[in-house]
Amino acid sequence: MDTTRVASALRIGAALGSAADVEWDEVFAGLRQAVPLMCAVQVTGWDPVARRFVVMAEHGYHRTISRELAHELPRTKWGGQLFDSPVPLLMDDMPHNFRDSPHYQEQLRPAGFEDGLSATLKLGPRQVVGVLHLNAPERSAFDERTRRFVAEVGTFLARRVDPLHHPRLDAWFGPEWTASWVLPVQAPVTGRSPAPLTHDPGLRALAERFAALGVRTVPFLWPAEDGWHRVRLLRVTDGPRGGGVIAACTAFENTANLTARELDIATGLVAGLSNQAIAEALVVSRRTVETYVERLLTKLDCQSRGEAAGVAARAGFIRPSPSGPGDLARLTRGADPYWG
Repeated sequence: MDTTRVASALRIGAALGSAADVEWDEVFAGLRQAVPLMCAVQVTGWDPVARRFVVMAEHGYHRTISRELAHELPRTKWGGQLFDSPVPLLMDDMPHNFRDSPHYQEQLRPAGFEDGLSATLKLGPRQVVGVLHLNAPERSAFDERTRRFVAEVGTFLARRVDPLHHPRLDAWFGPEWTASWVLPVQAPVTGRSPAPLTHDPGLRALAERFAALGVRTVPFLWPAEDGWHRVRLLRVTDGPRGGGVIAACTAFENTANLTARELDIATGLVAGLSNQAIAEALVVSRRTVETYVERLLTKLDCQSRGEAAGVAARAGFIRPSPSGPGDLARLTRGADPYWG
């Protein structure tokens, strides 16, 4: 790769970055730096909910052409060949003359596009997560060097248009955390082992309740056959498909040796309930609750109920439930902690 294309690749890599939002203008500027004759570019991504490709970013296409490239072209014979190809395809690679196709004659040629190159954006050899299209006003504008460059760039683009990837997770969670999308689809987050709890209908119902509240994150404990797990629900509003809910999970080591009843008491404290209200919710005596509160203060090394409630809320020492002290609306009232 020559120095110009190395500089272009570095520019594109910086624009892709690790934040939720991609600097697409800089990505396209980097492509133009490497491929000066390029006059139009489009990046699409696969939407697993709508079951179609959607435009992530583009420049230089009329709306009609853009819609045709994103929605119709993947369904054609040429689109099938593109998805099967291990390398980007030039317009003249087609076994049947692509320039004779209705798509070229009715859309691209009247717009002044004389050459084209398309690449599938893949994770691994088969999983297509998007498509990159380039067009130019001159024939033979794209050559084998362009094909190789686009193939290299496509590897990085694929990760950023992948609907199941979220870049902030790596900054927040260590490798011991598993993670899965719970809403709008159930699927593992790219680069993470799937969370083992997301097939639990109770957790999915809780995620739907969480999404409706509008808070950004809530940590808690959740039981499973192999013991308790730490869980953090994350409401993503700036993801590549408009957001959803992610559940990040890891085993609960319980270094404070908290009992199930103490977790119930901690949940009541986070919910802002008095000892009497906690006692009524748990159907125990007030004196029993007072005893457990004292034990909880000792184990959490806290001096007051308020301090214990803050520690329990931040650490996720709570047990959410459909109603009562564990209701998410009570546990997250007034809170919108920022994540990432």
